[in-house]
Amino acid sequence: MDGQFKSKLGWTVALLVFLGLVVLGVAWILPDMMAGVSAALDPGVTLKSAAKYAFVLTLVVLGFFAVVAGDGLLGEIQYILPAFFTFFIFNWLLIAWVF
Repeated sequence: MDGQFKSKLGWTVALLVFLGLVVLGVAWILPDMMAGVSAALDPGVTLKSAAKYAFVLTLVVLGFFAVVAGDGLLGEIQYILPAFFTFFIFNWLLIAWVF
């Protein structure tokens, strides 16, 4: 046999052994990983409960933004109304998803 062929054959066998060990390792760890994923996706806060939390959070944050902006509530109202609905939807879905 040629020396270069033996070298390629050796690297191929080493790569196959390594890939086999990786597959066995993943197969060994996969059930524990899936248990963690399953626990993370268990139902927590419902959409109805998340809406209440998101509404209060949105009012507090946007009220703070209006006061800090300097013009007060009336000067910023044209920006606050669309931002309220966008921020509320974002908070609502994020709270329901994360918690």
